[in-house]
Amino acid sequence: MIAIAWYSSGGMSPPPIIGSLAPVMVRDPGELQSVSVCFLDASQRSAVNGVLRLRAACGDALYLVAVTGQAGPELQAELFDAGADDLLLEAGGHQVLHCLLRARRHLTRVQAHEQCREVLQDKLDGWQDGLDHLPTPIYLKDVDGRYLGCNTAFSNFVGSHRDELIGRTLADFLAKDAADAHRESDMAVMRDGGVLRLETDVCIPDTGMRHIMLHKARVDSRNGGLRGIAGVLIDITERKELEARLTAAAERDPLTNAYNRRKFFQVATSAIQDADRDRSRFAVAVIDIDNFKSINDELGHGEGDLTLCSIVDTLRTHEDEGVLIARAGGEEFFAFFEGEHVSMAGEILERMRSDIARYCRVVTAVGAAGTVSIGLADFSPADETIDHALRRADLALYRAKRDGRNRLCKAD
Repeated sequence: MIAIAWYSSGGMSPPPIIGSLAPVMVRDPGELQSVSVCFLDASQRSAVNGVLRLRAACGDALYLVAVTGQAGPELQAELFDAGADDLLLEAGGHQVLHCLLRARRHLTRVQAHEQCREVLQDKLDGWQDGLDHLPTPIYLKDVDGRYLGCNTAFSNFVGSHRDELIGRTLADFLAKDAADAHRESDMAVMRDGGVLRLETDVCIPDTGMRHIMLHKARVDSRNGGLRGIAGVLIDITERKELEARLTAAAERDPLTNAYNRRKFFQVATSAIQDADRDRSRFAVAVIDIDNFKSINDELGHGEGDLTLCSIVDTLRTHEDEGVLIARAGGEEFFAFFEGEHVSMAGEILERMRSDIARYCRVVTAVGAAGTVSIGLADFSPADETIDHALRRADLALYRAKRDGRNRLCKAD
């Protein structure tokens, strides 16, 4: 069934043949919302404005027929341009019947299209609802970098509502250099295809610096054209922080926070391997705390721990002079020198010893404690290994202990 209306801004009655169809008489476009076909009195040029008003008020759901009489071709063209779907030049019964048949066919197509659109929209809503339930941020961009869609997790990540994201680019959220870098990687994915995986830091407003794993993939249309890119963000900030803590735990002494023995040999070995084996020289030192047992025995292990930490803090103040300090075990420490600092190793170690004697010395029953004795040995990787050099430095340390402690001795 098709609802029919006759509309005339001038108050004209419908032609007899239309009147026989019992149309609803309306004078305001707002009354046409439930009407399927509207016959408009368009016998004058001013009717073009009426067509424009009706089309604007009712949209495409209304099949608009302009009753023109003997209007000329120019007016007919203007009526079509204004939004008329059909013209009725004569008011005969068969002309009206043909007009209504065309209207029914059109409205049937419109209805089918609307039903198809609703089905598609329902599917899209289902996909969007599913994506919104995922905790992983997901987005889609066009070829110009504008966001076409995203899920709730992504909008929450960047701190903006989805409606505020659509149509915008990363330049609206990130600093220019960061946005440009991401744009370059987007272009590379669109150019080369495949999936790009990268880790990067991003500073998000109201969120701060986050470390993310980013997966990007090129998206093509059905005809093979480029549509844009799809991306997935995985916030791995907590994971990276845990990795940093685990790394620190694996390479640092938990009490003093100095590098441990394993880290010492890892760094030293790497430096030796990267250097010119025949021309480079290095230096190692073994540092031992004097009378440390007497501190633990007389003052307690808590005081001993404080002394250890205080000595390490003093040693590490010289790390900017090119020395690597590590706790070898107990009250013993290793030092490693490379490059131009090898020739100054003795001076640097002497300053360490002097500072420790000034700030860390403790008086016990056996005498001064908390000072350090040091054995130093330089070497060439072409002549001996670092293990052999450490043994020579250890022998020099024993001489320093034997000669009265709180002193530096160089290996032969």
